[in-house]
Amino acid sequence: PEALGVGAHGSFHAALVRLSAEGDLKARLLLSALSHFAAKGYDGVQVKEVAEEAGVSKPTLYYHFGSKEGLFRQLCLVALASMAVRIQALVEPFLAAPIKDPKVQEAACLRLCRSYLDLLLESQEFTGFILRTIAVPSPDSGFRDLMPLVEKGLSPLGLFMHHVFGTHLEQARKEVLLFTSLVGSLIEEKLRD
Repeated sequence: PEALGVGAHGSFHAALVRLSAEGDLKARLLLSALSHFAAKGYDGVQVKEVAEEAGVSKPTLYYHFGSKEGLFRQLCLVALASMAVRIQALVEPFLAAPIKDPKVQEAACLRLCRSYLDLLLESQEFTGFILRTIAVPSPDSGFRDLMPLVEKGLSPLGLFMHHVFGTHLEQARKEVLLFTSLVGSLIEEKLRD
């Protein structure tokens, strides 16, 4: 996130656009890959298409990322790290003191939910396909190992639920993943339409 210049309020997508415009080749490749993976799914993407859209050759893409899987993994790592920073910043203000009053709890929940939805919606390609690919992998998915990064990034939301409602952390983790997966499915459907 620091390399992208993404802080508590910056989107990784916007950072990739900015760096790409400044001539950063890796950012241009990741930006191209993001749109291709979101539109066609992992199996539907050909490295040649991503390279051509980015204005480079296939060997150049392979030099920087090693393979299509390496490209996808790097995209996931960049996006997940950026989202983790943003989610932590969303939740921190609520964890400072106990929240016991029901009206304050409701207001805090609504504020956090809106902020989290805004975060998911600002990077629709990532949320729609890529995050769902990791969070709800098929049995033969080669990306199950990225799931701990998803859970780590979303864990502040579980801490919020635990802090405000006393929800057991394992239950909070499941609910946050379910919510994120549902939103991801809706966004993916919207992007396909």
